Amino acid sequence: MKKYIKHIGIFVASLAMVSCGDSFLTLKPQDILTDANFFVTESDAQASLTGIYAILQREETFSNVRDAADIEWAMAGDMYEMDGSANRIELHSLSLPANNTILRDVYQGAYQGIGRANTVIGRVSKMEKIGATAKASIIAQAKFLRSLFYFRLVNYWGGVPLITEELNASSNLEISRAPASEVWALIEADMKEAAAVLPATWTGANIGRVTKTAALGYLVKAALWQAKYTDAVKYSEEIIAANVHDLLPKFRDVFRETNENNKEILFSTQFRTSVDAEGNNLVKRTAPRGAPSVYTGSAAWSNFVPQKHWVDSFEKDAAGKIKDSRYWDVIIGPGEAHQDIKAFVMPASVPAGWSKTGFIVTKYWEAPALTNAGVNTPVLRFAEVLLNYAEALNETGKPEEAMKQVNRIRTRAGLTPKPSGLAKDAVLDAIFYERRMEFIWEPAGSFSDLNRRGRFISFVKENRPNAATLEIDKKPWLATVPILFPIPREAWDKNKALVQNPHYTF
Repeated sequence: MKKYIKHIGIFVASLAMVSCGDSFLTLKPQDILTDANFFVTESDAQASLTGIYAILQREETFSNVRDAADIEWAMAGDMYEMDGSANRIELHSLSLPANNTILRDVYQGAYQGIGRANTVIGRVSKMEKIGATAKASIIAQAKFLRSLFYFRLVNYWGGVPLITEELNASSNLEISRAPASEVWALIEADMKEAAAVLPATWTGANIGRVTKTAALGYLVKAALWQAKYTDAVKYSEEIIAANVHDLLPKFRDVFRETNENNKEILFSTQFRTSVDAEGNNLVKRTAPRGAPSVYTGSAAWSNFVPQKHWVDSFEKDAAGKIKDSRYWDVIIGPGEAHQDIKAFVMPASVPAGWSKTGFIVTKYWEAPALTNAGVNTPVLRFAEVLLNYAEALNETGKPEEAMKQVNRIRTRAGLTPKPSGLAKDAVLDAIFYERRMEFIWEPAGSFSDLNRRGRFISFVKENRPNAATLEIDKKPWLATVPILFPIPREAWDKNKALVQNPHYTF
């Protein structure tokens, strides 16, 4: 897949002229590219598909910044953001105004991806100078990506405008919100088609593209959101039966740039080291600001750091030392050396500018970055598959089988397996504990998973030291199950057919 990344700029420029989904469905028709001179050859179709993949690289979509850090982990309170910008404070204080720029950007980024996907699906379907196999594969990948963006939207906002065809200058852009059930139905249909068409693995330059198992993984996630637990079991077992994924023996190896697209990864956003947008800022956002550049590279911002109360939640031995290898593989604290850059040691007294909490997550920082980093960002990995499977098994009356999956995660972490005879509620608690300790600074394991089970507010009250200052009981939007975000004000400015979610105003 990285073979194609260097061409993304060209493809994105092309799609910008043929796609109508950008900027909250606002059209800017241009007539430079037409069906007559583009969407003719398989190369054209592949170029347009790569333009959809390019959207994943944006910080507001699937780069583990706006989603995993700003929303998922900082809202739940297990990560602290050093910047303290107003738009971040609004989210972390759970105020959630409709003019929050982070929520606006996430919403907009999803529709940009959907617009490009609809263009590819519609136009490639009509192409004649392309083989049937290649056509089916391109459309299947586009449908997966379209529904990946819809998954993000329905997860955060509930029902949203459901657009499945390319818009043009004559389209009615006053589009009402579809019920969430219709959005889930589209996600399921797209993912099933993708799973039926796509291979379980790719080879060569195609590694990193969407696979059958990634589509099955999102069918599981969609089933969990809708409490379709039998379906979740079925799709989980299809992933396992494919026999292409497993846990890596060492947790840190999952995230290494030198080991990307490994067997634990079902899907990740692809990056390459560069000075342009094909790289990401994750090393810069990780490395402690003020630390020597020989260790950090061209910049160090320490934007997102783990909270001490999260660190304190790791299991410890009788002497009080953390037993969990996940800590020692991807976290450093006072007086501790970087796992790969051995000469870098956090001071015993960590300067507040380096990390206000004293800790740093090193999942995405294995070496100094002289330019933008090429480390891929995990979107779905096998550890989540096992915990999703465990949750579904537990809900279908098989708690002992569920604990076998949980204990696979614990064994990799060097922890003692938990008893297999736990009651249903205790099994669910065990699953969510492993989510919390496994997925720091990833899209899974925090706000969204807690939210879909109605556990978010109780988690915040039990775990965030500042819970009393959040005035949760005075914020009625936090009483809904699931909690929904406000439809962004700028979206409503362009589409007056949108109705706001309960308890918010535009």
